[in-house]
Amino acid sequence: AADTTSETASSENTTETVASTTETTAQTTASSSEVLGQVLYGDVNLDGRVDITDAVLLNKATAGVVTLNDTARQNADCDADGMTDTNDATVLLRFLVQIINNLPESK
Repeated sequence: AADTTSETASSENTTETVASTTETTAQTTASSSEVLGQVLYGDVNLDGRVDITDAVLLNKATAGVVTLNDTARQNADCDADGMTDTNDATVLLRFLVQIINNLPESK
């Protein structure tokens, strides 16, 4: 019985550490994106964070599967060229995998 208790405690600690690390990563990602006025570049789904769900939605928008409202379209312009297209999706993915550190990408 002592071994089972030890394994459970160890498992709980690991779960808490993983959850804490994931939360910190999400907060860091969102804070690295520049907020200019009301624009949070990369936050296509308007949830206040920049993550992979934004990239999925942006890809759907560029494919014509979904339509973005004005705010989402502004946030989706990750290369700041005034258009929302596949280049923005590429820039957003580069940001998410930390190839670039800031949005919008400076050219």
